[in-house]
Amino acid sequence: MLSEMSATEYNDWVDHFSRTPFMPQLIDVEFAALHGSVYSAMCGAKTEITDFMLLTDIEPNDEDMPDDVIQSVSEGITGGVRYEQPNRGS
Repeated sequence: MLSEMSATEYNDWVDHFSRTPFMPQLIDVEFAALHGSVYSAMCGAKTEITDFMLLTDIEPNDEDMPDDVIQSVSEGITGGVRYEQPNRGS
C-alpha cells in the first residue's frame, strides 16, 4: 500500500493520525465484535456491531446516496480507474 502512496498523501495520513489516534477506535470495534459474538452465542439474537460500540457513534443510514453525491465525492480520489459498464444496446 505504501508503494502506491505519494509522499504528500503519506504525510497527510501521518498528520491526521498524529492528531486523531486510531488505536481507541480499533479497540472499540474489536471489543464490540467480541461482545456481539458472545451475545449472539448466548442469546441467539442477531445484533449489529454498532449496538456494542462505546466510543464510536455510528447512526445507521438506510437511505442510499444519490449518484451525483457519490460522483462529487469520488472526484477527490486520485489514482483510481473508473469502471463503466459496456453499452449493451448497440
